[in-house]
Amino acid sequence: GIFRLTGQAAEPELTRLTVTEGWSFNTSFYLENSDITVHLIKDDPDKVTIAGSVSNVVYEKLTPGLSDFFAHTRANEAAHQQAAATHNNLEKLSADSLWFAQQHQWIENIRKTITGNADNYAALYFIRWLLFRPDNYDDIFSVFMDLSPAVRNGPSGKKLYADFEHLHKTIPGQPAPDIRGNDTSGHAVTLASFKGQVILLDFWSSYCGPCRQENRRMVSVYQKYHPLGFEVVSYSLDNDRRMWLQAIVTDGMIWPQASDLRGGAGATPGVYDITDLPRNVLIDRSGKIYAKDIHGQDLTEAMERLLGKGK
Repeated sequence: GIFRLTGQAAEPELTRLTVTEGWSFNTSFYLENSDITVHLIKDDPDKVTIAGSVSNVVYEKLTPGLSDFFAHTRANEAAHQQAAATHNNLEKLSADSLWFAQQHQWIENIRKTITGNADNYAALYFIRWLLFRPDNYDDIFSVFMDLSPAVRNGPSGKKLYADFEHLHKTIPGQPAPDIRGNDTSGHAVTLASFKGQVILLDFWSSYCGPCRQENRRMVSVYQKYHPLGFEVVSYSLDNDRRMWLQAIVTDGMIWPQASDLRGGAGATPGVYDITDLPRNVLIDRSGKIYAKDIHGQDLTEAMERLLGKGK
């Protein structure tokens, strides 16, 4: 009932131990260059104990909070959907206020856990998950910078820093990266061609039900604000040209279209970190990102501010 594994790890890393012979068991823990003991009981696998890994202490302490983080995220997204369905902007604002408070508390929990223990690699795992919903980018980055240079400059730390740099390019206030795609006639589409207008860069696909609903709602918004200097550029993550063209006609999308017909593998979705749909980016007249994932009343209010109510 005893076995031993030996070796050297380049840096502490999250590892999964799986037992498959005769019975099923798996657990995750941080493997590092120390004597680590994993003790488990076949008839009571929930009572696994792991000792000897300093990084694992932080991992076990913070893991329950990660589950709460995702639960809060799902609740916030559900509240957004409900508010959109009922046109209740106050409900959305209330949900966002609660979400920001919950996320801030989670960030501070991570910060407090690594205080006095800046060499802990497990913190990278939880900071990385925060980038799933980076509504507090500066606070998240400051937690990363609280870690020691040894952690930040290791293989995992460098990769996470690169993710921060990538994400920073598309946070509000930054110049909007250009897009790479062609319109339905095969001509290149660039944001520069709409310079001086307020642009909604909208990411969608023909197979995305919520996207198709949003397309139809956008028609009236476009007709109202386009004469005032508003433009929509819809960037499709389709692979099938026929399906893309048919959806444009069916949904009455009378604004510029673009796609490279490579699904989510194209350069533009990668630059804007598009991992789900629908998503959008609102760009002001100067070409800077004003807001992301903005819909309904929020979009209308932003248009009024950016367009000066037609003045």
